[in-house]
Amino acid sequence: MSLDETRNRRFERIELKARVQISSLDPERDPTTGMPTLWETDELCETISAGGAFIRTLDPPSKGRRLLLQIHLPSGESVQTEGRVAWTCVPLDGVRDAGLGVEFVAPSGAANGALQRFLQRSRGASERG
Repeated sequence: MSLDETRNRRFERIELKARVQISSLDPERDPTTGMPTLWETDELCETISAGGAFIRTLDPPSKGRRLLLQIHLPSGESVQTEGRVAWTCVPLDGVRDAGLGVEFVAPSGAANGALQRFLQRSRGASERG
C-alpha cells in the first residue's frame, strides 16, 4: 500500500487474524434454478478499524451487498454488526490477497463498545512494543 493510500484512510487499521462468520442479508438469484438464495460462510478477518474490515475470501460477494458479520476478536469478545461490501479484489499472480473490504453500517452500542475496546488495547500494545 502506498503512503498516499495510508494517509487517505479515515480510520487506523489494526492487523489481526480473527474468525468471522458472514451471512447474506439480501437474497440473490441462483443462476441455475432462478430461486432466491441466502448464504453463510466462515472466513478470516485480517485487518479491522472503527469503520470496517478486510476479510480474506476466494469468493467475495458483489460490491454493495449487505452482510451480517460476527467477528470473533482475539480478546475473546465478539462483534456482531451489519456491513456493506465496499470493494472486492481477486488475486493477481500472488501480488495481493483475494477478499473484500466491508464498511460497518450503524453498529449497535454494544458492538461499537467491544470494537473500540479492542482497538484501544491493540494500539496501546503496539505503542509499548
